[in-house]
Amino acid sequence: MNSKNKFIFAVSGIILVFVVWVYWVSTSPGEGAKSMVEFISIEDLEDDYENERVRLGGLIQDGSIQISESNLLDVHFMLDQDDESVKVHYTKTRPDLFKDGAEVIVEGVYNAGIFQADMLQTKCASRYEGDLRDESDYNMDEVEI
Repeated sequence: MNSKNKFIFAVSGIILVFVVWVYWVSTSPGEGAKSMVEFISIEDLEDDYENERVRLGGLIQDGSIQISESNLLDVHFMLDQDDESVKVHYTKTRPDLFKDGAEVIVEGVYNAGIFQADMLQTKCASRYEGDLRDESDYNMDEVEI
């Protein structure tokens, strides 16, 4: 076998391994599946996605946060999205901006009327966004160069 054929054989082998790996990661359940999660609405959740890993977004309903007295990491709250809502259960450390009315994204599994979340993100408060994007908020006369 000459060097040109060896090179073609090696490149073909690398491409084949890459294609098999991509197929395996995209079709096998498990840890790899956590990164490929569908973002859906609460309305769709109840009809089509029971016992499937999904991602939801919405606002925390005012007054709905219930933190367990025996385990301060254990929390239940209602997630509102338009006219729909779902009860969410989360048992890990909560972000600092977790509060009534906060915009959140949760990821987990819906079962028996409760969304069991294992990932919770809060969206950065809008009060910070305005300060960073509006140049008129900066007083450049005070900056020494």
